[in-house]
Amino acid sequence: MSPAFGSLGVLAALLAVINVAQALLGRRLVRPSASTRPARRLRAESAAAAVVLTGASLAAFGVLAGGPWPPLGGAVMLTGWIAVALVRRWFTARA
Repeated sequence: MSPAFGSLGVLAALLAVINVAQALLGRRLVRPSASTRPARRLRAESAAAAVVLTGASLAAFGVLAGGPWPPLGGAVMLTGWIAVALVRRWFTARA
């Protein structure tokens, strides 16, 4: 296939690692002074975003590898997006 899928997979994996680090630390790594969200909300949103980006990486690398990986990556991404929506709804309702 195209090397663009490999680049997309690497970028998504890198962003997933950044989100995992934010979830563990509870603070933003990029422009931390601009963050107004509490640490608990940032951790929850970052963890859900890491799931989305892991699915994107899995789907992108799956296109190169073939087999069942792209649909599996899509399912992981969909699960992550649902988690992001639920986390945001939960924190909005509590505000």
